[in-house]
Amino acid sequence: MRRRQQLSTAYVLSVGLLGWGVLIWLTLGLRRHAVTASLVWEAIFFVGLAVLVGMQPVRLPGRGGAVTTVGFAVDYASILIFGPAVAGWIGVLSETVLLWRSPGLRKVFNQGQVVLSFAGAGWAYRALEGEYVREAGQVAFGGMGWALLAAGVAYFAISSLLIATAMALWGGRSVPGMWVVTYRWMAPRFLALAPFGLLMAMVYQSQSGELRIVALGLFLAPLVGARYAFQGAMEMLEVHRETVHALSNALEAYDPYTRNHSELVTRYALQLGRELELSAQQLETLEWACRLHDIGKCRQDWESIIRKPGKPSAQEWEVIRQHPVEGSRLAEKMEFLPHTAGVVAGIVRAHHERLDGTGYPDGNRGEGISLEARILGVADAFEAMTARRAYQRQRGTEEAVGELRRCAGSQFDPGVVEALVGLWERRELEVEGEEQAPEAAELAPGAAGAAG
Repeated sequence: MRRRQQLSTAYVLSVGLLGWGVLIWLTLGLRRHAVTASLVWEAIFFVGLAVLVGMQPVRLPGRGGAVTTVGFAVDYASILIFGPAVAGWIGVLSETVLLWRSPGLRKVFNQGQVVLSFAGAGWAYRALEGEYVREAGQVAFGGMGWALLAAGVAYFAISSLLIATAMALWGGRSVPGMWVVTYRWMAPRFLALAPFGLLMAMVYQSQSGELRIVALGLFLAPLVGARYAFQGAMEMLEVHRETVHALSNALEAYDPYTRNHSELVTRYALQLGRELELSAQQLETLEWACRLHDIGKCRQDWESIIRKPGKPSAQEWEVIRQHPVEGSRLAEKMEFLPHTAGVVAGIVRAHHERLDGTGYPDGNRGEGISLEARILGVADAFEAMTARRAYQRQRGTEEAVGELRRCAGSQFDPGVVEALVGLWERRELEVEGEEQAPEAAELAPGAAGAAG
């Protein structure tokens, strides 16, 4: 943890200092005769506009705590009108005002990433022969489609990657994974703001004097409207996430023996997924499947089964064996993300399949069972063995690990089982309500020292 903090602090400071260095270099490149009183007042106006649209940030879905605003439209217009040097100062000043209560390092980082984003966008725009309104007077934007696109993509890519890297270093996660989880939701919506910025630049060059400022000020209303539309979309995604969490806990409210089951299964499965180097998208899909894997039990009279002492009867087992089918049907109806269409439902349906084909409901075997379903199967079995149940005795972690190893190759995927064993031996498996087995240190010599 301490090392992550040191790396994160070093990175944040480096981005901030690099950004300031680039801004000074860009400023020195400005022509003296171009810096006029009108330029200063117009830049101040853009600072004020950026502050106004940035005062109500939108929280992005996920656990990273990232936020965004619709200020990209103002930033994009600043680049097209003034170029990266003046736009960089607009960005730095507006960020300073918006973050005046934030810690110093956060201010420095945001100032740096804004300047680097402006610089990258400006250089991409120039590389494709784009022109700045303040330099050219009149710019034929109609013939600069590729330059305009490159500027928008470069700004978003640099800004989002710099922020995702900071979040990944702090959280000990991969940068691509953090970017996918945090920013893929907003990429199209973010870039959809570019036409606002382009229109602002076109209005700027079509007006003069005070009319120019008044005309640009009229953009505040549609930008505020875009902000609330953006917030609505992000809140809907968060509502979906919270709904899945609530549904995953619905059955557990009936039975104290299964309380927190889905939460623990999700924890174990995600640890296994990261150990097996699943992509961020696979991990997210696995998380949805884990939380929904037992939701099919809500469609049967489960209260009498789960509260009954002793083992279920043959008839009750038939009901139990149908819950993956019922769960997959429910999960398929709940899928709201394009990249998970059919995938979550498939994992839920297959989480009780076995490698030797003796599982249920379809009797699939081997590679016919997805890796995510095999991971979920191991996590589900491990949690069931180490938890208290009315119909079976609770096992210790070491005994549960031994049982998983005994059934590896027939019921469970050997690779997934060994991944869990490796986590346990290294004392990295967070088992609910139980300390790591003392034998773990002997099985993994030096692990404790390495972790420290």
